[in-house]
Amino acid sequence: MEWVLHILGVVLWLGALLAAGLVRGPEQPGQPSTRRRVLNTLALPGLVLTVLAGLGLMAHAHSGTLTGWFHVKLTLAAVLVVLHVLMARGRLGGVWFTPVVGLLGLAAITLAHLKPF
Repeated sequence: MEWVLHILGVVLWLGALLAAGLVRGPEQPGQPSTRRRVLNTLALPGLVLTVLAGLGLMAHAHSGTLTGWFHVKLTLAAVLVVLHVLMARGRLGGVWFTPVVGLLGLAAITLAHLKPF
């Protein structure tokens, strides 16, 4: 069951990060920006679900199954978390953000699926 929650969290989190990177538009006084709403209502719950379900999967995994690919995947996930935090604080954005998030997410998903090393 944890893997279903983990995949759901990843889809929600990365999809919201990709969408937040593409959002443009003026901010209205007294209203949170569309980017902020996407990050708070979709990306943050997706991040929390991804991390909690991932910890549950790690707790039930045998030590021999968490090899080199897993460490690379965790590193990519940590970079994505840092990008998320920086975007939420308003320090990141721009045209390069969405492709970088997409490539990092695709690399992590590919490693999890293929387990190449």
